[in-house]
Amino acid sequence: MLLQLARAAIPTLRALSVGWLVASLGSAGLDQRALVAAGLVAGVFLFDQLIWLVLTPVTVLAGKRIDGGQRARLRALAIRLPGLDRLESQTFQDRASRAVDSGMGIARERSAGTAVTGQAELIFRMVSAFAAAGLLAVFEPALAVGLLVVSLVIRAILRRQWLRIIDRLDADTAGQRMEFYVAELAVIGAAKDVRLFGLSDWFGGRFRAAAARTYAPVFRELLGVLRRQWWTAGLLVGAATAALAFPAAAVLDGGLDPAQLITFVLAAFGVMAISNMGMEAYDIEYGLRGIEAADELNAEHGEAVPVAGREVPGTPTIRFENVVFSYPGATRPVLDGLSVTLRPGETVAVVGENGAGKTTFVKLLGGLYRPDSGRITVDGIDLADLDLLAWRRRLAVLFQDFVRYPASLRDNVTFAAPEQSNDDAVLDALDRAGSSDLPAGLDTSLWREGADGTDLSGGQWQRVALARVLFAVAAGRRVLVLDEPTAHLDIRAEAEFHERVVSRVHGTTTVLISHRLSTVRPADRIILLRGGRVAEDGTHEELLALGGDYARFFTVQAETFQADRP
Repeated sequence: MLLQLARAAIPTLRALSVGWLVASLGSAGLDQRALVAAGLVAGVFLFDQLIWLVLTPVTVLAGKRIDGGQRARLRALAIRLPGLDRLESQTFQDRASRAVDSGMGIARERSAGTAVTGQAELIFRMVSAFAAAGLLAVFEPALAVGLLVVSLVIRAILRRQWLRIIDRLDADTAGQRMEFYVAELAVIGAAKDVRLFGLSDWFGGRFRAAAARTYAPVFRELLGVLRRQWWTAGLLVGAATAALAFPAAAVLDGGLDPAQLITFVLAAFGVMAISNMGMEAYDIEYGLRGIEAADELNAEHGEAVPVAGREVPGTPTIRFENVVFSYPGATRPVLDGLSVTLRPGETVAVVGENGAGKTTFVKLLGGLYRPDSGRITVDGIDLADLDLLAWRRRLAVLFQDFVRYPASLRDNVTFAAPEQSNDDAVLDALDRAGSSDLPAGLDTSLWREGADGTDLSGGQWQRVALARVLFAVAAGRRVLVLDEPTAHLDIRAEAEFHERVVSRVHGTTTVLISHRLSTVRPADRIILLRGGRVAEDGTHEELLALGGDYARFFTVQAETFQADRP
């Protein structure tokens, strides 16, 4: 604030010091007084530059600190939400994009920090304009008031026009995210495909189309604003003419000397500087959208505090009781009357065609979504009444689209149970996952963009992900979920999977989801989902004898495998 206040005084000090220098030169030539005045003028200009050099990084740091605080609060809010349904809603996504936008998609930050620092800069620009107007009023009060009013009117008009542009720019956050996604995918995410299939022109076209769709309304509004600038330009020309004409007339009448003329003109232009819509105005207006979005998120979701519900010790009995669940906007439910029991310590395989609800079943088991109707119980207690954080600490889940963390090999394993830190347990989990061909050393960086990073094949990453959940089981997780755990493994590794992994997990309920029926064959029970409910339930032998869909799927896969053998 002190730096901004000092900078606000610069225009007035400059007008006074330059006027004094002219007066000194006119009265006695280049004497000691003139040299002091010249030194003062130079000092004011140097002081202005020094303040600018110091103020710029201080302003940036202050803005980043404010932004960091807002991001931390929104991150805490998102973590407090119990499931994914709110996080995945279009409204939440739009508001979150506005609240923490870093400017990557639109080349301009929608930042609470820049709004605050911009507001501070605007306040002191106003202070500077009023100070210059006060100095000008010593010579001509009416002109000082007139220039100040006209300058503020011009600024208000420009602000209103630019607000319309911001409204257009702010209307399509989804389009801005798509534009950024296409640009990033073309450079990083799909680099191999871009080169192998010659997709650079395709991505370029998509990027241009996304940009045109997002920015065409903005450019149309901008052209309209430019066409309406003639009368604001007229006001500005009139004000500048008055700022020059009044002192010129006073000099001709003998009412002003040359030194006062210089001070008069510099003070007048110091007043008119407030009419300029600097970047701080854009920062304020656009940043306010981010603050409003954060306030809306807090108002709607800020009360979402995790309830400390009941906890269930040991390996529980889990029941889905006539569960119905639909994703938002879906025309039919994914799960439609699902009833199934997972008994302690058994291995249950869940199979079915694509879209049968297998992965959704896992998400509901983890409390990531709530059923539309029916209920899920854990040892007879409704999952909605449990302490979700404590319940999730009982689960070890390997999703099909597991995360490849840009971290060390050790961290990639221990993230499933971060409260544990035991290298021997990490090495044991890697060994059980069949990771003998992985890079040596737990400190190996698995970040391919890093200077010393090591990238892994799909099968190697699959083993690291398996080690992750096995480490969690060793740390006390009592429900293990494996969603397509052999999708990236070769035939030999897949054949060894049950012996190396599933059969060596004791005292834990295991849910195994796979399209490869040879993987699920040794399970204690196999459940086939169809139409969002259990269609078949039994052992491998029982389901083959039943002659239903499972038997048909298994026979087709077995015949395909036999045909592929030499």
